[in-house]
Amino acid sequence: MTATQEAYSMADQPWIPSFYTPDDDAYNYDEGDKAIAIAELGLNFKLDEWQKWLIRRILQTDDEGKFRFRQYLVSVGRQNGKSSISVIILLYFLLAQPPQSTLMCLASTTAQSNIVYKRLSNLINSSSYLKKRFKPTTETRGITTRNGTSLQIAPAKGDSLQGYSTRLVILDEGHLLPESTWDAVLVGSSMVPNSLNLMITTAGSEQSTLLKRLYSQARLGQSGLGACIWEAPEELDYSDDENLKVGLAAANPAVHSGRMDLEKAVEECRAVPEAEMMRYRLNRFVAAENPFLPASLWLNCEQSVPTKQPLKIAIDIAPGWTAASIACAWYEDGKVNTDLICSLVKPRFDKFYDLIEAVFQQNNISEVAINTYAGNEIYTKMKERGIKTYKIMKRDDYSAPALFYGALAEKRIRKPKNDLLDYQMLRVTRKEQGNDYRLVKPSNEVDIDAAMATVYASYLVLIEDKETVQVF
Repeated sequence: MTATQEAYSMADQPWIPSFYTPDDDAYNYDEGDKAIAIAELGLNFKLDEWQKWLIRRILQTDDEGKFRFRQYLVSVGRQNGKSSISVIILLYFLLAQPPQSTLMCLASTTAQSNIVYKRLSNLINSSSYLKKRFKPTTETRGITTRNGTSLQIAPAKGDSLQGYSTRLVILDEGHLLPESTWDAVLVGSSMVPNSLNLMITTAGSEQSTLLKRLYSQARLGQSGLGACIWEAPEELDYSDDENLKVGLAAANPAVHSGRMDLEKAVEECRAVPEAEMMRYRLNRFVAAENPFLPASLWLNCEQSVPTKQPLKIAIDIAPGWTAASIACAWYEDGKVNTDLICSLVKPRFDKFYDLIEAVFQQNNISEVAINTYAGNEIYTKMKERGIKTYKIMKRDDYSAPALFYGALAEKRIRKPKNDLLDYQMLRVTRKEQGNDYRLVKPSNEVDIDAAMATVYASYLVLIEDKETVQVF
């Protein structure tokens, strides 16, 4: 089938991406059909129509069997079956390309690249069709065919890729990778004729320089580079649910194959920060720093109610001791209630510690959380006194905001009436860090100690509640 025939037959399909490299009648889909046959006939895979369409485009060849593209970019929202595409392309290269080839599966971490590797390994071990074509596989020894083609996994670091001559490289979540990694991959594959480098990713942030480069080059029609990009329209207001459905359908072809429920996807989008929704569900680039909370989400919280319950408190000290706050949280009526106990500007250590002592004397405190970036000495004193103390670590900097936001979206957070806390909470910024984010001060240098203390006090209650629910 020629490219024009393929384009014509799919012209009325709703899952067509918002951008894809134009057709060229000099190339055919024979190798793509071969890969699909391996999946469907050999393994009984049931592929969506959009997945078949994509595989054919990636593996376009001329009449001599030479690939049209040396580089191919696939950008699509999360949970659309990207790993299935990777597995099928890998199987095609393992079984239908020249023997003694080296294939690689790369990601920002070894754990991430292991996802595709383990799925492929399990598939081989459970299939009589495949098992006889491969040497025995394990989770650590690699995957090798009887004719000597091997698959390796590695973290995507430019230095570690030197010296490899690869026929196929699949890079997962390319928005996390530096340009040096992709360039090292291209150098390694340049020594192997008819090689392919495939990146499958979601959109990134303004710091994703490699991904932005490939987007630009693909749209300019750079020779040897193909792309399929599913993304939501830029101009729509996604605070409207109907617009959000339009955007989700544009960025997620799985919607049209019935594997992603639109109503549920809308609910999930409303439970995460806007930047997360834009990046991972609508597949659009976001700024490196974005507001943490919509004003309405915070200001419309119910007011906290008084309690006789034991309190969990959190202490946050701004860098340089420019400000410090103590907040508390407790579980009441099925919700996390919060209060800002005190907030000081440029406190002296001894004065602030005396204040902490007074808080303990006047309240029933069950646990205290301390960010030790500036409060390590206080943490040590609390431990010496035998107080149950939670040391806020780097992992908490990433998990606490997401848990707090989710509880807010589910209307499980109550807040005090406090102007300082409102002021800070509406100015807290989220800073993208790979697939995660943490909370930082905005560019105008507003301290956020009151907001952070409130987030961490709530976090103590939320993680305790989560642990309690999981006990059965």
